[in-house]
Amino acid sequence: MRASSLVVVLVAMLPTAAAAAQTRLWAESPGAMILPDRLPGGRKQIALSGVRNEFLCAQLGLRAEADGGGPLSLDWTPLKGAAGAIGREHIALFRGADIAVAHGQKVDEAKDKARARAYGNFPDALVPLVARDGTNVANRIEPEKDKTLPFWLDIFIPTGTPAGDYEGRVVLKQGEAEAAAIPLKVTVHDLDIPPDSTVPSMFNLRLHPHVLANLDSYVAEVMRHRIQPTNYHYVGVARDKARGWAVLDRFNPQGKGYVNVYYWEGGKLPPEKAKPLLDGLREITAHLKERGLFERSFLHLADEPGEKAIPGLIEFANLVLQELPEWRGKVADTLNREGTELDKIVTHHIRALKCYGAWYGQPPRTWGGREEWDKRRAAGQQLWFYLSNAQGVPYPTFDIHTVSLSWEPRVLGWAYWYEKAHGHLYWDLMFMPQWQLNKRFPPGDGQLIYPGDFSLPGAPAWVQVKDLKGPVVSRRLKHQREGLEEWELLKLAEKKAGREKVQAIVDRVYTCLGKRTWAPDAYDPAKPMWSYDEEQWDKARQEVIELLRGAAR
Repeated sequence: MRASSLVVVLVAMLPTAAAAAQTRLWAESPGAMILPDRLPGGRKQIALSGVRNEFLCAQLGLRAEADGGGPLSLDWTPLKGAAGAIGREHIALFRGADIAVAHGQKVDEAKDKARARAYGNFPDALVPLVARDGTNVANRIEPEKDKTLPFWLDIFIPTGTPAGDYEGRVVLKQGEAEAAAIPLKVTVHDLDIPPDSTVPSMFNLRLHPHVLANLDSYVAEVMRHRIQPTNYHYVGVARDKARGWAVLDRFNPQGKGYVNVYYWEGGKLPPEKAKPLLDGLREITAHLKERGLFERSFLHLADEPGEKAIPGLIEFANLVLQELPEWRGKVADTLNREGTELDKIVTHHIRALKCYGAWYGQPPRTWGGREEWDKRRAAGQQLWFYLSNAQGVPYPTFDIHTVSLSWEPRVLGWAYWYEKAHGHLYWDLMFMPQWQLNKRFPPGDGQLIYPGDFSLPGAPAWVQVKDLKGPVVSRRLKHQREGLEEWELLKLAEKKAGREKVQAIVDRVYTCLGKRTWAPDAYDPAKPMWSYDEEQWDKARQEVIELLRGAAR
């Protein structure tokens, strides 16, 4: 939750009918995994604290102790304060849709309770109850006896909102009658984070049919979660305006975002192949400059290049820097081997979370760690992080079935700040356009959004529409958004109060991303490298805000 004093659970008894009177509504922290067997709590209000341009979030649980009594619906009011209001349009409610997990890593609860994983259904896909245009998507709720239903609450604090307290309600209705209400209180501090992410990101968004048909909606929704979606904007197709620039421009609306221009070819370049590549890059460079995007563009050479590919990558990169020297300092690569000539050319090095240990599938060696990267940054190089399908315990992951640590993607923003990262990459937002997980990878890996096509197998049957014309966002992406917003807070606090004061706060919840799970530095569940207590992260966040408030006085 977004304040150190958050206590957020209200149990409401519905008074309208005998069956309905046995339906309970309450609230939970965003980090709770609300499964069907979760029982109601007893706290009395949702109290949140935040800054402008930030999303605050909480969860609601709804549980029927008898059959019948529906259908129900949820409504909400604007949040009103002495100096203004947060409009109803800045508040959204979502219902969690179950995603089946029947494969991937499992962790024995007896050996590691916090990181235990089991198979089953998990409410990962968050379907909006009401679409942005007011269409009823899923706001008809028919609870089943002894089964808890999960709901997610987003509250956005827009630019210009005066500091102060704002109050409103989330209302449970049966027909037109109000059955119960949960009070909402939001405290807005006199602080702003940037409206758009200041952290470069490259998250691949494949042009599946439903994505391409609704691309602008997909891009906008992902960017609302502080992620820049990219597609492989290959140098080789840059001159084909319909395929290259048109898609590139739609991925970067109004000149916002970051651009990933991709090369990704190996082998020696014959002159007849080098010339069109360089000509294409000249044209795309001019186009990026015209649109004001060049300063936020990167030439991404390859993803995990093998030994045979490196000579060709070096040759192409040298040609680019000779013919188009403005790309100097903007060359990126994912997991290139250290110690080669390519390592000297690349200035934006994208490393897996295991960047302080060996990467699987490559010769055993140690990648540069904190001390090495301080030297590299002084020489003009930058470190990016890459969360991939190779991650597992004890690293933060995008696993769907992290029952006790469902909020762990939030940790990433804090960890990346601590390790002085410049940006971050993820290999796929939606690897397969379906509601069922691909079994090639760990559960949820490569599936941070779901298609808005509810006719596909595995989609929830309780929606009122069949096509949302945009993506359904995962609970995990919401948690990563929390961490990315907090990364912005950490950057501001570092600038205003100095890194030493900020790091003293972060030290209490974070040591490192993880360690190898074999001797001599094996993972010890009793001594995690980052706190497994969600409340500790909330307290640290509030301390960062207080540090910023003090620096602003």
